[in-house]
Amino acid sequence: MIDLHILFVATPKDGMVWVSEMLSGSGYQSHSLQVNAPSELETALSRQKWDVVFVTPIKNEFPLEQTVAALRRHDLDIPCILLSTGDLQLSLVDVLKIGAHDCVNLRDEGRLVPTVERELVSAALRYNVREQVVTDHLLQEIDQYILNKFGLREVVSRVTQRMVELFDFKLVWIGMKEEGGAIDIVAAAGETEYLKGVTVRWDGQPEGQGTTGTAIRENRPVVLSPESPQFKPWRERAKRFGVHSVLAMPLGIKGEVIGALMLYSQHEDAFDKLTVSRLSAFAARVTVAMLGAQEQQELRLMEVAMSNAANAMFITDREGNIVWLNEALSRISGYAVIEIVGNQPNMFSSGAHDAGFWQAMWREVLAGKAWRGDVVNKNKSGDLYTVTQSISPLSDAAGSTSHFLVVQQDISEKRRLEEEIHYLAYHDVLTELPNRMLFQDRVQQEITHAKRGKTQFAVLFIDLDGFKAVNDTRGHAAGDELLQIVASRLRSCVREGDTVARLGGDEFTILLRGATAGDGLQRVLRKLIKAVAQPCELGEFSASVTASVGVSLYPADAMGVEKLLIHADEAMYQAKQAGKNGYVIYGEDKNDNTSMEWQI
Repeated sequence: MIDLHILFVATPKDGMVWVSEMLSGSGYQSHSLQVNAPSELETALSRQKWDVVFVTPIKNEFPLEQTVAALRRHDLDIPCILLSTGDLQLSLVDVLKIGAHDCVNLRDEGRLVPTVERELVSAALRYNVREQVVTDHLLQEIDQYILNKFGLREVVSRVTQRMVELFDFKLVWIGMKEEGGAIDIVAAAGETEYLKGVTVRWDGQPEGQGTTGTAIRENRPVVLSPESPQFKPWRERAKRFGVHSVLAMPLGIKGEVIGALMLYSQHEDAFDKLTVSRLSAFAARVTVAMLGAQEQQELRLMEVAMSNAANAMFITDREGNIVWLNEALSRISGYAVIEIVGNQPNMFSSGAHDAGFWQAMWREVLAGKAWRGDVVNKNKSGDLYTVTQSISPLSDAAGSTSHFLVVQQDISEKRRLEEEIHYLAYHDVLTELPNRMLFQDRVQQEITHAKRGKTQFAVLFIDLDGFKAVNDTRGHAAGDELLQIVASRLRSCVREGDTVARLGGDEFTILLRGATAGDGLQRVLRKLIKAVAQPCELGEFSASVTASVGVSLYPADAMGVEKLLIHADEAMYQAKQAGKNGYVIYGEDKNDNTSMEWQI
């Protein structure tokens, strides 16, 4: 079972039970809390990390806007789903405009779990992109501290302050290991009052059994909550300052630990494996910066730091010939050091930028100005990758520009994640079809096109007959596979310019561009119904479902997106009532059974 922490806002008890049961049936273990007042909501958001928030607005008492505003105040990007009881006059568009992520009707079994899963994936991807951007930014800042030859106190002070600002930690401090077992706190930022009167050691004494001492002795990251037995000497202090989790990162080089980077969060379970792995990069980089400042060997340290930096770096002369590079450039580009030195950066050119782009860049740097921008490069294997590139002119003793320092941050993965987030926002994860939002957008575009060209089109609403029986008797995995097969069949029945979408559960919609009432439309409908009714091979058994289809026509039946969908839905229900496995075109004589005469 997958643990899921759920916050219910003004949701009735039976609604909470229903949500938990639906999620439990899909492998989720719910840990929930109900709040019914704004003050309770504020407390819940500040004390614990939540995976999803369900809101059942109370008109004029606890509106959806109030919950969205509270999430924004706490800077939380949590899936916020309106759980409708059916008496709210809020459309999906209204819900999205307010700032929530989706709307699910209470008892809509087909949409609840897919909606939660989709929004959890989207939130996780958005979080990873944000965290990676912040991480990369701070690592670049540390590189600049090294290059600018900052002293020890300035480096550690800046690092701790920026980590508090960028990651919203309660407290960050750096401690250095001393002879005799003591730890010297050399820099701190955030709730520094916490440290007053605190004794921290790294030896075997009681004060050395907490996160800091353990991390230094065992040379590994250590995460503790104030409730851990090892944290007993500092438990009351943590409670007073609102600290709910602590991470100690050892600072070391070549296997020797010299101190620890300490991080305190107001959230429980703030330091998961991914976060600890990401923060480990800081420990190594901070150690290099501190050692360099202590030894006062700025030039040698600059060489070491740049050579081992995560970002690619190289130096060119004024003519653009590469005279020095670090290992990261060789790794990212795929070229060996010997292949790069003496060549010019255009060896990485992908052809994605025109001559004007490069001319503008050279004008800036030759004028002694720094330049920064995104560049698409090509590696030795021919694959494209994107970097954020900064170029800094370097001056000689006379003050003239003699060389250029180029720093490249590989953002290919970030771009990929951004594209994936955009895709997930507009597509159904299971079938890879467009979702409701993208379908409505496509219909709106077709309305605009039809008005201009005085053309027509059709909107189809499809519901599968017998799907619930397959899903209940054969399991969700079989049901999912069946939906994927049906989605593929629907796609194969329409033209490339048409749109097949999944609204959720076993409901699909289709936009048929240029379709008009008549034999052509009816042939397509018969083709769709026949394709869906074919047996589906699901592993060791087969199953069959049929389709009830409702059709609305533009502009005859409606002129707007919502009305077209509503009328197509109404026609689909008529098809259901008439015996299923057939179609009804909205507006036709209800006593005329010609639309239902073809059935399997």
